[in-house]
Amino acid sequence: MYPSQTLPPHRGRWRISPIWILGALLGLVLPPRAHAQSFVAEWTESDIGRIGPTGMAIDHVGSATYLYVADQPLGRIIKIDLATGTRVAAWGQTGNGMVEFNSPYGIAVDPTSHDLYVAERGNDRIQRITNTGQFVMAWGGMGTAPGQLEAPIGVAADAAGNVYVVDHDNNRVQKFHVQQTATGWTTQVVTTWGGPGSGPGQFNAPYGITLDSAGHLWVADGQNHRLQVFDTAGNFIKSVGTFGTGDGQFITPTWVNFDANGNYYVAETNSDPQNTSAPDLANQRIQEFAPDGTFLLKWGTYGESGGQFKLPFDVVVDNQGSAYVSDYYNTRIEKFSLGSTGGGGTVSAQFANVSSRLHTNAGRPLIAGFVVGGTAPKQILVRAVGPTLSQYGVTGFLPNPSVQVYSGSKLVAQNEDWGGDATISAAATKVGAFALPANSTDGAVLLTLSPGAYTAEVGTNGGDGIALVEVYDVDGSTANRVTNLSTRGYVDTGDGVLVAGFVIKGTTPKQVLVRGIGPALANYGVTDAVSDPKLELYRTDASGNTLVAQNDNWSTGQTVAGGPAPASAAQISAAATATGAFALPAGSPDSSLLITLQPGAYSAMVSGVNGGTGTGLVEVYEVPGP
Repeated sequence: MYPSQTLPPHRGRWRISPIWILGALLGLVLPPRAHAQSFVAEWTESDIGRIGPTGMAIDHVGSATYLYVADQPLGRIIKIDLATGTRVAAWGQTGNGMVEFNSPYGIAVDPTSHDLYVAERGNDRIQRITNTGQFVMAWGGMGTAPGQLEAPIGVAADAAGNVYVVDHDNNRVQKFHVQQTATGWTTQVVTTWGGPGSGPGQFNAPYGITLDSAGHLWVADGQNHRLQVFDTAGNFIKSVGTFGTGDGQFITPTWVNFDANGNYYVAETNSDPQNTSAPDLANQRIQEFAPDGTFLLKWGTYGESGGQFKLPFDVVVDNQGSAYVSDYYNTRIEKFSLGSTGGGGTVSAQFANVSSRLHTNAGRPLIAGFVVGGTAPKQILVRAVGPTLSQYGVTGFLPNPSVQVYSGSKLVAQNEDWGGDATISAAATKVGAFALPANSTDGAVLLTLSPGAYTAEVGTNGGDGIALVEVYDVDGSTANRVTNLSTRGYVDTGDGVLVAGFVIKGTTPKQVLVRGIGPALANYGVTDAVSDPKLELYRTDASGNTLVAQNDNWSTGQTVAGGPAPASAAQISAAATATGAFALPAGSPDSSLLITLQPGAYSAMVSGVNGGTGTGLVEVYEVPGP
């Protein structure tokens, strides 16, 4: 029925802090948008060799993007360069040795090391290899005890060194912690959950598993005709889908994955993908849903032509708006373009929205600056959020924030207690911002601004706590855009670091200048500046948070494993001039990055070296260009 013999970690110093992730990323999910998919290409034996594809994974390494494919019948892992669509490597063959695979199904990329985890159904084990095909470790073995596996299929990995495995024949999920010690690699079973059945948290033939950007685990519960969502401790959150052939219904969902907007895509097959007389052939398809579960799109029917499927086992989406489907019985990978409704094509990159988070009080204000570029007015939503952060697990929030928007010294708009305003609520829904309760004491204003520079200040009203200031581009016009963000505040330790979040939308890369300023503020009358700021830039997607670049002392470049080469001091200075940013003194310990980024969500974090504190400034500039 399905393909097989019988069927067709983060190890570094950085750990995710829920508070600053919320500050940087709540509200940074792009608004749900309908897609109009179109078939682009297929990769078959003549392109990448004979293949029976099951699980897949995408990895972004610097400016390169790779697709890893499990070739189930031949026991191989294939690596494809998505820029050219060519195979660059193939590792393994059927066997039970190192870098040999017996019926490989699922693949996951470690967010930190870029190593691969491969779920081997035939060997009842998980094997870890590098992204150059070198053996690292393996664990498992047939059995029902914790740590043992029977036909593992799905695998996912987070940035904290945890690996989540769908133990298919045991109808359960197991969580392992993987780490490297002085004597080698070790694994430890953290927890297991599930068991056969159809109730919440039970499984009947589970397949793929995926982490979303909120850290929730999504499992394709195949013969229960649904998706199930859990937290990383295995606690059941919700079930998605029912049995059927309609929109949002499933016969046999095999995998679920996410795009950078938080939309999710489900690969689904019917009860017998080789039986042309089966009554449910309509379910040889992909379905797309908005983050809130709203059905957006479906495509695919039974067949061999481009855009048709015979067991679409997995679907993954890159950050260029392309979807890839492993079409098992047609022995190929199919590529689709996901354009917006009414056509696709290339969309120039621009900032969709920006936000900053800080612990603030009357003596430590939160002030965010932004620039509206172009020649025409733009509708902007500005919010100061405090109490609503409690719904996302944040304690110590600012209890009664207000927001004031200034053009120079002129007050343009202000609000305290937004009061459930219908137009503000509609604008928030349009841009994909999380909802504010109508009776909350958060502040929000919706206004139309002419091109120019503005500041948004969070008033504390005598309070003390964590606040989030957000600036949303409501109309989304490319003719006039939000071109930069700067936030001044007190850089503290722990969750008191200064964080700015931003989203690049469109389909093309965008060059940005990101700066963490401390000592240079003395030239502008700041007497308590953080003496040695360090800047770290993270990308956030469905696989978690990945450090893409960092800097401490702007004149001296620093590299990140798998990241791009750092820009020179001369290039950074030229970009500052082009964006209108003030010059940094040569050799100062201020920090800066000039980097080209793919569309997606990012966070810039400024902290003090060796725990230093003081007033700091974080800036994100759109460098002029395409």
